[in-house]
Amino acid sequence: MRMKRSLPLFLVLFIACSESGSGSTTTIEAVTTTTLAPTTTAPPVECPRPPYELGFLPVGVGTGVLDAEEIEPDVWTSVPGSSATLWGRDDVVAIALIRGALPAVEWPGDRGAVLIDGTRGVVGPHPDETWVAGWFEAPGERCDLYTMVFYPPVADEDVEQTLAGMNRVGG
Repeated sequence: MRMKRSLPLFLVLFIACSESGSGSTTTIEAVTTTTLAPTTTAPPVECPRPPYELGFLPVGVGTGVLDAEEIEPDVWTSVPGSSATLWGRDDVVAIALIRGALPAVEWPGDRGAVLIDGTRGVVGPHPDETWVAGWFEAPGERCDLYTMVFYPPVADEDVEQTLAGMNRVGG
């Protein structure tokens, strides 16, 4: 949904000049009017679950998927309208695959190119000790945006193997 962002700003200056006797006086009065276009606050439509299966999981990461409703959202998983699949290490999130958003935090350092089931993406470490991958698929609509977060502790080799072993299995 595209939102109009027109914000007309009218500045009207009234200048009154009057002369009295030997000098002149100028009065300037400024009036500002702001008009806002009507907006809607409807939440975005929820994206379907990410259509990937993982062919490789790091040691200690369970094959069962955690219930996203029972996990406290963080900066990576709290994007409205997105859908997350979470793999755990005991009862904590080890890997989060999010559909409907690119990484919520900019990469402060190096990132590398990666292929995720034939789709070009980028991956790199973050200061919060996570590793994050981001990619999008054609046609590039909101639900074609993906973020994958690897929570510590994780080795960079595990990140590479997990991304290399991903397989798109559905819509």
